[in-house]
Amino acid sequence: MKKLLLILIAVLAVQMAGLKAQTDTDVVNFTAILSSVLNLNVTSGAAQTAAFDTPAEYNLGINAVGTTAVTMESTSDWDLKINAADFSDGGTNIIPINNLGVWCEATGTHQIGTEVTCSNTSLATSMGLTIADQTLLDNGTTNGGDATDNAFNLNWTMGTMQGTMNALSIFDQLSNGTIGGLGSYTTVVNLTLTALP
Repeated sequence: MKKLLLILIAVLAVQMAGLKAQTDTDVVNFTAILSSVLNLNVTSGAAQTAAFDTPAEYNLGINAVGTTAVTMESTSDWDLKINAADFSDGGTNIIPINNLGVWCEATGTHQIGTEVTCSNTSLATSMGLTIADQTLLDNGTTNGGDATDNAFNLNWTMGTMQGTMNALSIFDQLSNGTIGGLGSYTTVVNLTLTALP
């Protein structure tokens, strides 16, 4: 009887071991796709007005017209170009676009002089806009990143004769006929964000 009990225990143990040993496996193949991203966003200051209504403004310009806040999101390094057509009164009169100036300041993690380059970082070095594209912000030591990395203020100035802006005052341009007359003039400033190779 003892032998039979031992044999039964041995058979049960083998069967239990056989039940536990039965397994099956399979796999899941997973792919992550990281596509390039490039996004320019004007977060505030999309509309600006420069109102010339004092002799000082006609002679010296308006130092601080306003500020446009922009952010860039890019999976690669990038540059930002800027251009605009001459101001128009809707007729034949214009204000040359180089009377409008801009200078930059970094408000995000990436700073000018390290991750980003910009030659126009103060009123004195303002870039006078042109009809052709000009590089405003460029890659420094690697400027790819999100909106918290790449946040900037574009500070507008008009008629101040600073940096590469028009060298004549608004008064002088009115008197010599470059600006045809008084009234409201408008233009659209184009910002172009480009991923660098």
